[in-house]
Amino acid sequence: MPFLTCLLFVALAWTTGMARLWAEEPAGAPPILIGLLLPPEETEATSLGRGVQLGIDQANQVPGAKFSLLVRGRVGQWGSDGEEAGRMVLDDHARGLIAPPGGAASHLALQVAGRTATPVISLCPDSSVVGAGIPWMVRIVPSTDDEARLLFSNFHTNPAGRTFRWGALVSIGRAGRETAKDLRQAGTVTSSPLDRPVEVSPKLQDFSEITKQVLATRPDGILIWLEAKLAGRLAKSLRAAGFKGQFAGPSHFQSPIFTTNAGSAAEGFVLPSPVLDPVSQSVAARFAAVHRQQFGSEADRITRMAYDAAVLLTDQLRKSGANPSRSDFPIMSEQPGASGRLKFDRNGNRLVSLELLQFREGGFIRFASQNVQP
Repeated sequence: MPFLTCLLFVALAWTTGMARLWAEEPAGAPPILIGLLLPPEETEATSLGRGVQLGIDQANQVPGAKFSLLVRGRVGQWGSDGEEAGRMVLDDHARGLIAPPGGAASHLALQVAGRTATPVISLCPDSSVVGAGIPWMVRIVPSTDDEARLLFSNFHTNPAGRTFRWGALVSIGRAGRETAKDLRQAGTVTSSPLDRPVEVSPKLQDFSEITKQVLATRPDGILIWLEAKLAGRLAKSLRAAGFKGQFAGPSHFQSPIFTTNAGSAAEGFVLPSPVLDPVSQSVAARFAAVHRQQFGSEADRITRMAYDAAVLLTDQLRKSGANPSRSDFPIMSEQPGASGRLKFDRNGNRLVSLELLQFREGGFIRFASQNVQP
């Protein structure tokens, strides 16, 4: 019998038994376990792992329950990651899960969460993650829809005075279909023409045909919504093929992985980024200093989001105390974070102000003309 199907039969017994265990947990109990689902093929695994571990370390400096981190992930079909998430909850007794940016892995974590009432903090930007209807989960990153709407709303006409038209590159398969759906939704809301997104295999090495395909419609701008390394290489290929229009993409391209692979093609690239209130700026500065001291490098956007995910999850588990972990969801309070204010609606959507940044002379700076979202 498939693993996820088995969960249907064990979920009720597990939830009842674990609730009794939590209620009886003594003061000197072992650390509360947090599970990080991290498939080996995840390109930003290092950033994710560092961010979550620093979040756990931060939680353990606060009086009260202590936490430990378990990382699992396995290459293979959808069922493999699902088994890893299930084992963390059913075998290792993880009290909460953190799911990676990839849509497939996040949805599998949510399937486990839905059957075992285990809270999940997801780093996946797909609207379908929140649409899964799991009341004890939140998406800690801005949605693709929100990011694309801000981009579209700032590019109305091309230099010739005609309506600005976008092309797009997305991943092949379900992940790309989810991204394309969100991009089309944003384009419809903002009345921004968007050509049919071109799907790209993550294993692609020769970009000549993809380049011809996306440039055939002569777009004014190209949305590159892929993992950071591949996106940088494709941007470089498109510039080499003669494209002189606007590049744009998601906020997680605030990363050396993207800028290093894009090279000179990163110049002028535009992306959304959360706006940090003054208190969050202080949190971000302290986090950056700790990251710099421990790893000798600057924290990228994914690392900051992963850190906030761990801090948020440990806070919620502390609040639930002897009650089931799901009891403090939905999250109606708010707090500062290294990635900005951590505030959510009742469905788990992060409510965050965004601004546009543009890469200029070696770094991302505030874009000159933009409409900042409330």
